[in-house]
Parts: sequence; structure tokens; C-alpha cells
Amino acid sequence: MSTVQPAEPQAAVAIVRARDTDSILLMRRTEHPDDPWSGHWSYPGGRRESSDTTPLQTALRELHEECGVELLPASLERALEPVVARRRRGPFMLVAPFVFHVDKALPTTVDPEEAVAAVWMPLSEWRNAARHRLRPVPNMPESCLFPAVDWCAHPVWGFTYRLTTDWLGLFAADSLEAAGGAVAWQVLDFLLASGLHLKSGWQPEANQSVDPMIQNTRAAMVEGVIPAAEVLAHFSSPAQTYPAVNMIEVRPELVRVIGLGFEEYLIRAE
Repeated sequence: MSTVQPAEPQAAVAIVRARDTDSILLMRRTEHPDDPWSGHWSYPGGRRESSDTTPLQTALRELHEECGVELLPASLERALEPVVARRRRGPFMLVAPFVFHVDKALPTTVDPEEAVAAVWMPLSEWRNAARHRLRPVPNMPESCLFPAVDWCAHPVWGFTYRLTTDWLGLFAADSLEAAGGAVAWQVLDFLLASGLHLKSGWQPEANQSVDPMIQNTRAAMVEGVIPAAEVLAHFSSPAQTYPAVNMIEVRPELVRVIGLGFEEYLIRAE
């Protein structure tokens, strides 16, 4: 998998915010085997085409094609910094997000090839920490928990979740790595309270992570078998705080915590 970030955005998404309901437009993608975001809630958007002169034009075109909403460039509120979208297969993609304001929630007509539904989701749902939790998600191993908000019987997670929480400023930029470390300590404390014994505390990991997004890895060692089911149940329980990680993976021999800054914490058992 390529780890080189593209110099120019290869795709764009439209974050459309309605003033009357203070809501945002989301679409749930039609399931396609070759689409890495198949079936996900996402913002309208997609790959830049050769006819698109700018990423903004890409966002407006995709919004119209996928949801039947036609906006002019004058509706643009601001352009966000391009962000990297991770994919399970193939290289990463650089995506340009654009925020648009409309006076009211507009009617939508989805292209069934692209989407099965489009909804206006109140931003109050995002600002309510009790609506957020770590949970398993479709088409991913049950040993992995991801931060998500449940909406219309499907989780909003992954790229769309991270983009929205960043846009709304739910996590302070200077607390990203500290938050992930705090969760890793909580997991280690839970294991020790469950009867495992600490063999070695957090140390920098010399070996490079298999995940190309990871820049920094620390590891700890415990003695015993990790009670995977109990750990998953405990950390997927509803809480009153925003999940301060990108992922927790739990197996009998290993716990892997990926923080908000894509730093990695490993707890190995022997």
C-alpha cells in the first residue's frame, strides 16, 4: 500500500448545512463490491473528473449527480483543509471538503447507482456526546471497535465520522495524542484489574507498524490471556464522552489502540 500523500486532492465532498434545522446532508451509499465506502453514510462527493477544473466543481457536480441538489459556488461558506481518506485496498486518497450553507433543508432525489437514501441529520446529534460510542461496524472484524454515531439503523463512522468531528471541533488539536494515550492506559488498567500481570510498561516500539498511517508506536507487555469479549463489551458500552480513538482491536494475545493522531499503542500478552 502506498504511503505517499498525493500533492493535489483526487476527490471532493460537499458538507451542506441547512440553517432552518441546523442539519447536514448525508447519503448512504449503494453497496458495490469495488467501492471501499460501500453502504456507508457519507457526504455527497467523489473522484475528480478530467472535466472538473477545480475540486469545488467536483463537489458541486457530485452533489447534483448523487442527491439531486444543485448549488452555485456562491453557496460556499468555506473550504476545509484537504484530508486523507484511508481505504482497505489501494493507496490513500486526498479529499477536499467544502462547507455550503442553504437556508432550508432541500428536497433530494438520489441516484440509485450511487445512494439508497439521503437524509438531513441534526448537528445536535453530533454535539451530544451520549450519541457517540465505540462499536463494531459492518464488513469489518468483530474484534475491532470504531467510533460512530448510529443514525437510521446504520452507523456513521470512518472518514465521515472523523471529518465531521474535526469540522465541529469536538476534539482540541493539542489534545489528540494525549487522548489516545489516556485510552490506552484505561485498557491496560482494565486488564490488570481483570487479573493479568504487568511485565513491562510503555516503551517505544522499534519495529515499524504494518499500518502506513502510523507514525509512533509504543508497547506494553502483560502476562496472561486477554479476556477479549470482556474488553470489547466494556469499551463499547455507552458513555458520556466522545470516543478519543480511531480504533481499538482486541484479541486474546494483543490489544491495539489507534489514537486520534494515528499513534499506536500495543498491549501484548504472553
